[in-house]
Amino acid sequence: MAFRPVVGLGLCVVDHSYRIEGFDADAVRTRFIERRVSAGGMIGTAVCQAAALGCRTHVLSVVGDDAEGIIICKALRAAGVETRRLLRSARVPTTVAVVLVDRRSGERHFIVPDRRGIEAEAPALDLSVIGPMTVLLVDGHFPKQALAAVRRARELGATVIGDFHRPRPGVRRLLPYVDHAIVPMEFVHARGDADARETLHDLAARHGCRPVVTQGRRGGLFLDGRRVRRFRAHAVGRVVDTTGAGDAFHGAFAAGLAQGLAYDAALDLGAFAAARNCTALGGAGRLTTSAEMRREWRYSGSGRGSRGR
Repeated sequence: MAFRPVVGLGLCVVDHSYRIEGFDADAVRTRFIERRVSAGGMIGTAVCQAAALGCRTHVLSVVGDDAEGIIICKALRAAGVETRRLLRSARVPTTVAVVLVDRRSGERHFIVPDRRGIEAEAPALDLSVIGPMTVLLVDGHFPKQALAAVRRARELGATVIGDFHRPRPGVRRLLPYVDHAIVPMEFVHARGDADARETLHDLAARHGCRPVVTQGRRGGLFLDGRRVRRFRAHAVGRVVDTTGAGDAFHGAFAAGLAQGLAYDAALDLGAFAAARNCTALGGAGRLTTSAEMRREWRYSGSGRGSRGR
């Protein structure tokens, strides 16, 4: 069966991940017990997850003409992601993130550069890969390029998924062109909403999208018409690192839509991939493969959800 292509436009980074004994702001030294340097980022991890599930994937992003950019290019290609439209620029350095991961809980703290000025200098991206059958995933980074991409996708009838952490101005400009807005509780709190249900109904009313609010260990909420429904979180034996759980979720959800799964089944596949990715260090520590999906994923939902657009 030929699946629809998945295209990701957004952030690719190199993560320096450290598992530490715990967070103590007053400590002079923080000891780590495990370290990993790997390619990651919101879009970088998501497209690798979609590729692992058997989708033809493309990445639209800008990295530096530096050693870290080489790391990202090699990792994406090794994962089966098409990188012909991944630009390497001497003016846009590759983003490096330091991730401190609590050994006991798997929760993390990021040390990252301010990318706003960097992204404002980024060159235009080749959007010709976006066609009528594309599932396009954007994360709010490179907002000028992302806006051009979602407008093209809307004109051609492609499906657009938005992975947005906060309702920044650039994100608000993208929302009218997004079919599936997937946001965490951070987004809900930043809006000042009373609860996630208010966010769901307001996003749907304002932008005509089908929104989702992810809630970590509690799974998440989505709209089925006017009704708010919950999808479950999948249990794992031991949580090592929650970095990249949301990115794996978005990549697997996009793959589910690309493969024609029902909407609620695609959400459940996303939750399954997110949980598995928490069992290893790094943003893409344990991505779910198509073989593992067939062998281990069993969706037990009602099956009443509409087919994914």
